[in-house]
Parts: sequence; C-alpha cells; structure tokens
Amino acid sequence: MVKLHIHRERSVESLLKEHTGIILKVCAMYVPHGRSHSKKWREEVRDLFQEIALNLCESWPQFRGQCSESTWVYRVATNVAISNLRRFATRRIVLVDEATLDRLEDESNDDTVERLYRRIDRLDDNERQLMTYAIGKVPLKEVAEIMGLTEDAIKHRMQRTKEKLRNMKDDYEE
Repeated sequence: MVKLHIHRERSVESLLKEHTGIILKVCAMYVPHGRSHSKKWREEVRDLFQEIALNLCESWPQFRGQCSESTWVYRVATNVAISNLRRFATRRIVLVDEATLDRLEDESNDDTVERLYRRIDRLDDNERQLMTYAIGKVPLKEVAEIMGLTEDAIKHRMQRTKEKLRNMKDDYEE
C-alpha cells in the first residue's frame, strides 16, 4: 500500500529524469550504429526516446509497484523499441535536449564501444534485449522477471550471446 501511495505522489517528469540513463541505453541498443554521430542517427535516437517516454507517461498510472521502477522502465522501453522500430512522426510530447543526445554520443565515441554496438545491431531482438540488460547491469533476477524466464535460463542465454558477440567479425572484416 505504501508503494502505491508513493507512486501517486511521484510525477512522471521525475520518473523520466531519474531513469533517462536506462532509456538512453535502450535507444543505443535499438538505433543502428552504422549511422552513429550523423544527424539522421540523432533524429532516430530522439524519436525512439520520445516514443518510449510517451509510453512511460501513458502507462505510469497502471504501474503497481510489483517490481522496481527501473525494472518496469526497462520492460516498457525494450517493448517499445522492439515493437516500434519505424519512424515516429506523430505525438511528440517529451523533448530530448541536445545535451542528452551529446551524452549518448560521447558514450559511444570510443572505438571499442562503437564496434560492440555495431555487432549488437546484428543480433536478433531477444539477444539484443539481453545485451541491453547486461550493459545496464540489471541483476539477473530482474532480467528473469522482465523476460518471464528463470535466472538460469537468462544466465545461459547471456553467456551464449556474449560468446556470439566475441566470435562475430566486424562489418568491415566480412
């Protein structure tokens, strides 16, 4: 009962502000990095960020506190990213400022990080979702809850996906 009371007092704006990092990680995983640092890439990140934020705003009243807020944000964000990789030309209510986009761009400026994201771009949706959680350091228990699997199943899938990434050749090597 306490969680619901706290939930009703919390604003959507504070929720979004606190969990911007999670949303950015999901955007980084689901916007292809072949175009990173271009105007088009920034627009796609902005569009996905806004679509996720819109979904969080719309579904916030239904959040019941049965999992942590961060777990719920990851769940909503990845579901939006997976099911909605098209252009988002409608309904923009949350603006992503340039500083936020710069932060994401700075994080992926490192060549090693860029190579990792390019490899992740080539994974299937479930593997990409697992890597989103791994990079976000989401505990196995929460990932299992989000994906509806056991912790052992998540652990084994993450190991296989990480091994697949290690063995993958870079785009320019193929």
